[in-house]
Amino acid sequence: MTKKIIVFPEQSKIYSEILNLARKPISRKKIENKLALSHQQLRRYTAELIDKGLLHSYKRNDEFICSERGYAYLAKLSFNKSDNTILNAYDISREIISLEPDNTLYDARNFMIRYNISRIVIIENQKLVGIITEKDISKFLYSTLTQKRLSEILIKDIMTKRLVTAEFNFSIAKIAKMMLDNNISSVVVSDSEGDPHGIITKTDLVEYYAYHVKNKDKINDSMSEKVYTVFPDENSHMIILLMNTYNISRIVVIDHNKPIGIVTVRDLLPLTPILLEKISDTNHFNDTNIQRSVASRFNSILLAEDIMKRNPITVSMNTALSDAAIIMIRNRISGIPVINNKGLLKGIITKTDIIRALC
Repeated sequence: MTKKIIVFPEQSKIYSEILNLARKPISRKKIENKLALSHQQLRRYTAELIDKGLLHSYKRNDEFICSERGYAYLAKLSFNKSDNTILNAYDISREIISLEPDNTLYDARNFMIRYNISRIVIIENQKLVGIITEKDISKFLYSTLTQKRLSEILIKDIMTKRLVTAEFNFSIAKIAKMMLDNNISSVVVSDSEGDPHGIITKTDLVEYYAYHVKNKDKINDSMSEKVYTVFPDENSHMIILLMNTYNISRIVVIDHNKPIGIVTVRDLLPLTPILLEKISDTNHFNDTNIQRSVASRFNSILLAEDIMKRNPITVSMNTALSDAAIIMIRNRISGIPVINNKGLLKGIITKTDIIRALC
């Protein structure tokens, strides 16, 4: 029996029509013709559906397919959007993007930028063996200052081998607690034999909270009051040191205690080839103060104001936590500076803060 597709108010009718046509692999050209859509329109719609985990690419011949899980996901959400027990780990998991241990950091970096993701699952002989993240790459490169090119460094040499996995039927609350207890940002969903079938990230949990958890929590009750900040003229080396020292993913740039920019690990990732090229020109690799030596030669040229995202999105202390979650999902960000009625920085709300509310 075929499941009925249910489309919520925030989804347009066109989504339902595309999903109906994609019950079996079908070419993009055929859908364009059937629905009278331009190539640009269909590309945008399908990208949104793939991002939601409802549509999946099929091989490499310009065809795509919507899995049965996509229909089940929609049906479950429509039943009772406020019941935390309705969706389980498998329901909110996304398709895995993977590489092998002998792939290089150059491959990993390019995959992350191409697919706009922050982590890649490492699989060998169809078995899960590790995971590598943006933070892993940046921390390795900026702390070791290796002379090797990215294409000469193997993923297996720096990937995280200690993995936390979840079973299909684990609850959302249990997944959230697993992430918090293990200080991780993703959990791989596997079957009883240990074969990986999906991945759940902090983003997936925040999206769940944004649209399916209705409560009266305010940002003021969940935000972190400790915020790591720099001034606009601080050199990028200091930003890297702060991130590595305190194991954080973002730095807020302030002027008179008002947030004017934000720098994340992802902002630093595209700079790594340039950094390594500059490092290869120095002869200070035996210097115990190597990081500061390189900073005076290169990193000091790049200031916080050069690499920060300007005019960051901010929220007030009395904003609903679910609204903050929606802002994160819609803008693809992981942290939002919190300000008072005078625009002064009072804290920061992150994905981790929101996930705590799920436990």
